[in-house]
Amino acid sequence: MIEMIEGKAIARFGAGDILLTALCQEDRQRCCVVLQNKGTHKVGEAVSTVNFVQEDDDTLLVFTDIKSIDVLVDKLFEAKLMMKGQLKLDRTIGYNY
Repeated sequence: MIEMIEGKAIARFGAGDILLTALCQEDRQRCCVVLQNKGTHKVGEAVSTVNFVQEDDDTLLVFTDIKSIDVLVDKLFEAKLMMKGQLKLDRTIGYNY
């Protein structure tokens, strides 16, 4: 579920209700990942993008430099390792999420 709380956009992953779609401009100079609230699916379920429809409440992660995608992927991998207990970092914070 994607929501705004106290001025922060929060995307809560794990319920299968956020559809992630990668899109790119024809010139490949700008690409994005679109997050949409699209009902209930199994986490990781492949959903066709043939009939992709842009929505007013879409959240976009926009990239103009491939290195920024690498940084995001690295941080997501760190979060995965922390959840699995395989990476011990003192990164507990006061965010209420």
